[in-house]
Amino acid sequence: MKKSLLILALFISFFATAQKTLNDYKYVIVPVKYDTFDEENKYRLNTITKQNLLRVGFEVFYDNQDLPVEAHDRCSKLYVSLENKSGVFITELAIVFKDCDNKIVYKSEFGKSRNKQFKVAYPEALNEAFASLYIFGYKYNESSKNGDTKIVSVSKPNAPISSPKIEETDDYLFAQPIKNGYQLVDKTPKIVLKIYKTSQPDYFTAQSETINGAVIKKNGEWILEYYKDDKPVSEKLLIKF
Repeated sequence: MKKSLLILALFISFFATAQKTLNDYKYVIVPVKYDTFDEENKYRLNTITKQNLLRVGFEVFYDNQDLPVEAHDRCSKLYVSLENKSGVFITELAIVFKDCDNKIVYKSEFGKSRNKQFKVAYPEALNEAFASLYIFGYKYNESSKNGDTKIVSVSKPNAPISSPKIEETDDYLFAQPIKNGYQLVDKTPKIVLKIYKTSQPDYFTAQSETINGAVIKKNGEWILEYYKDDKPVSEKLLIKF
C-alpha cells in the first residue's frame, strides 16, 4: 500500500513539474479578431495586445501572418484570447494564454474600467489586465527547449521617483495611486493619463482617451512614448509621486 502511494505521489509530482509556464514559450499568436467581438481589431484591442506582449518580451505574430521556420511547430506557441465579463456599468477583461491542447497556461487578473465610452473602457481594462502580466516578470527560459527546468525569480518593483527639481515648479502631474498603478492629475484637477506598473519601476504602460503607450524613465526624466498616425511621439512629463 505504501509503495503504491509513493508511486502515485511521484507520478503527480512529475506532471506538476512538467507543466509549462509562460517562461517556457517564446512565441505568442494574437488573433486579428477576438471571439467576443464582431469585427477585427475592435477598439484596437488586438493592436494593444500585440504592443504590450512585445514590450513584455515575447515574439508576437497575428494569426494571419507568416511565421519563422522555428515557430512552425504548433505546440511551440501560445495562443491569446480575452475573457470578457463586462456588464452594464463596468468593463472587465482578462488575458488568457492557451497551449496547443487548448489548456490554460496563464490567465491575468481582470482589468476594469467604469468609463461609459466603450472605445475608452475596453482599452483601459485591457491595459490594467496587462499590469499583472508585467508584474509576473516574463523571461524566456532557453533551457525549456531541452526539457530542463529553470526557476526565475521576480523582484518586487521599487517605488518610482519623482521628476528632478519638481519642487521648483507648479506645472507638474500629481500621481494618485490606483489599482496596479497611478492616475496623473493636473492642477485643474483633471486626470490626464493613467499609468500601470510593470516588473520594472522605471517603466509603465500608459492609457488615456487618445493614447496607448508607455511612460519610461530616461536619463532621470519621465518620458511618454506613443504612436500618433503611425508615427512615434515622445514627450517629457513632470511627475510627482
